[in-house]
Amino acid sequence: MEYHSLCIDDITSEMISDVEVRLPQRFAKAKRYKFESDFKRSIGVGVLLLRAFPDLKEETIQKNENGKLYIQNQDCFNVSHSGKYVVLVKDKNPIGVDIEQIKERRFSIAEKVFTEEEQQWMENKKERFFYLWTQKESLVKAVGCGITVPLESITVLPFERKEPVFFCDENWYCTTKQIEDYVVSICGKENFQF
Repeated sequence: MEYHSLCIDDITSEMISDVEVRLPQRFAKAKRYKFESDFKRSIGVGVLLLRAFPDLKEETIQKNENGKLYIQNQDCFNVSHSGKYVVLVKDKNPIGVDIEQIKERRFSIAEKVFTEEEQQWMENKKERFFYLWTQKESLVKAVGCGITVPLESITVLPFERKEPVFFCDENWYCTTKQIEDYVVSICGKENFQF
């Protein structure tokens, strides 16, 4: 498994030019954003794609029926961004990643997306909310179904015990780390650390 991250504050004019030349559709998409932070996050995705896939040709980037990006005849990958960070993971097997900045804004939806057992484990600790949220997000992204599955129907508490979660007829593993005021979860077929 490869893990790549980028702080959007570190994006240089050379990186922007490289994305403009090598990934013109990504650059055009980024230019449509109203806010500079959104532009930089979109450019950051391009920068990390070029790092992870040095010979990348933009025309090989595709989307599945649920909008998950993939590259024809290449390893699996997934991207996420939040606040000032963009992350990308790459693996030979399906993989998903989610990063979220720890904030109050989503804390109130816990009853709608977590099982009763997960809500009890959370104990109103906002960090635990983001652990559960990113684990669920990275799981559905690894499977490739996006949030087409009701999140409250999936329990991810086994991840907290370093155990797999059986979902869509397969075992999935997840590792979660807090970096500054961000939580990052990576979900895949193997039990790995980053």
